[in-house]
Amino acid sequence: MTAVADPVQAAAPHDVDRAARLVAASTVIVMVGMLFGMKLADRLAVSNIAQVVGIALLFVAYPRLLRARDVILILAGVASVAVASLSISLQYGARILPTHMIYFVLATVYLVAVYRASRDHGAADALSHGVRHAIPVTAVVLVAMLAHDRWTGTEIPDLGFDDNSHAAVAACFLAFASLRFLRTPLRLLVALGFFALALITYSRMPFFFAPLLALAFVTEYRLVRAHAVKVWQVYGAHLVLLAAVVLPGLLAARAAAQFTVFERVLAPGESTSASTASHLELLSLGAQLKMDSAWNLLLGVTPGGFSNSVAGSQVDLTSIAVKDPLVYQAILEGTAPLHSTLGSIVLEFPLWVALLYLAVLARTALALVRRREWVMAMFLVALVVATSLYSSHNELYFVVGLAVPIALAYGNPPATPRAASTA
Repeated sequence: MTAVADPVQAAAPHDVDRAARLVAASTVIVMVGMLFGMKLADRLAVSNIAQVVGIALLFVAYPRLLRARDVILILAGVASVAVASLSISLQYGARILPTHMIYFVLATVYLVAVYRASRDHGAADALSHGVRHAIPVTAVVLVAMLAHDRWTGTEIPDLGFDDNSHAAVAACFLAFASLRFLRTPLRLLVALGFFALALITYSRMPFFFAPLLALAFVTEYRLVRAHAVKVWQVYGAHLVLLAAVVLPGLLAARAAAQFTVFERVLAPGESTSASTASHLELLSLGAQLKMDSAWNLLLGVTPGGFSNSVAGSQVDLTSIAVKDPLVYQAILEGTAPLHSTLGSIVLEFPLWVALLYLAVLARTALALVRRREWVMAMFLVALVVATSLYSSHNELYFVVGLAVPIALAYGNPPATPRAASTA
């Protein structure tokens, strides 16, 4: 890749159009690709092939995309993780996981590329165009995956993902994206459809998104209602809003036997409490491991290195063995995640990387609010909250879920603010 620190030069109109088409194509490929999480080699999945293609298209669109400081930061991160790998190998005899490192290098390059394309080249509109065109394709793919799950008698639908909660988070992202990027009033119905798909996975994750999704839904409803010019459009908007209020209640009250997720959330039992206790215990183990040595504190235990490191450490695993024997066995096998995206980043990555990640989240959220990008601001907050007790950072949908808000937050020039009508 080529790194430059020179100001971006003005491009010819045909070059701008070509670059915009490439950015849009990159976005469509990555968004559709994120739905194919089937693993190829450890952490690397089919979705990462789409990610590589998407990154390549961005660099074809803007050959001098990254700046010198970007390359330096990426290389510093790689070097820090390499030193951390040596550290945990010497401390705990933990094995190094190269596929995890490759995954996060790809994720970092993609996020930085999207940031630079939006900030330095004004590509946010082209990326938005790509999201708009990707949404109907993703809807078809997810419905097809659901049909396949039903046809094969899959007890817990996963919509083609290797985990039903992964499918739920991806569908929730698409619900928010539909509200923000689709231009037709039907975006309200499309968003409801994606949220219904999230509920069908039986995961509890949609309920973490639900409050802010409801608020985003009302925000967009007001825009649809404000722009209605015919009577049927006004009443249609009212009916959609009514459906958004009534449908979840009807599902909870009358379909609990089929959609057992409602029973798990509305009437949590012993298994739900045990699951929560297990996740909290994992966070406790992660905190103890982080403070186990100065090397762990400063450098982390490498991406995906939690299980291998804690299993070889002197951290007491008795409690997790009693509370969740299956997770305890997975720790011994080196396959158990920390079950927290934020916790994993703080534990497994170098301290400076974790602090940079938190700073980027905060700055992006504030920038979205300043630009009145309410829907994506609410999604970003919901994503952080929802994944605090669930690992999602090692899947492409999470990276895309960060890239889209970043593009809107730092796009230059800023997009026209989208404010709700007071009507």
